[in-house]
Amino acid sequence: MVEYEIVSWDQSYQMTFYLFEKMTDDNFYPDIIVGIARGGWIPARLLADFYGNRRTANIKIEFYNNTSRATDNPIITQRISEKVEDKIVLIVDDVADSGKSLMAAIEHIKEMGAKEIRTSTLYYKKHSIIKPEYYIKETKAWIVYPWEYGEFAAFQYDQLKEKMSIKEIRRKLKDIGIPPPLVDAFFSLILDKRDNKRKNNE
Repeated sequence: MVEYEIVSWDQSYQMTFYLFEKMTDDNFYPDIIVGIARGGWIPARLLADFYGNRRTANIKIEFYNNTSRATDNPIITQRISEKVEDKIVLIVDDVADSGKSLMAAIEHIKEMGAKEIRTSTLYYKKHSIIKPEYYIKETKAWIVYPWEYGEFAAFQYDQLKEKMSIKEIRRKLKDIGIPPPLVDAFFSLILDKRDNKRKNNE
């Protein structure tokens, strides 16, 4: 049975602040903060705020090739958006799951000439090929962050719509811990789209 951990906005904010505390306690002050798209964007932005550091950058890493087929190894689809030569760089992601995205980011930024690179995530899973220098919590659960509630609901709907009624899927999502108002709003949109499609086909 899949174990889920639903993270709220307040928890995300608090955990990111704890990351900041860990790093400053370690006397680590990066020149540039790099968020791995898409999960690392929000923690990276929060860390930039806590550090008072305006030098943020983005790198996009995906597990799909140009035919949208899933691949075992990550592909950098957007190279780092800042010059990092001779800079101290912090790479930020939401979770170290396989660790392959973090590894790809490290290798890319090394190639760009960074002086020092460290990594941070909110969550870490033991099977990850890389252990971040900084993380808050180790877990085995499927982590669902507040910035992906809608995406998670859509995924669950697509996976379960042939096996369960909409009412059952709604109940499951609420039982997992997705906020009920969001679940209701999401399925109202689905039902509206279905009704509109039916009308257009009549």
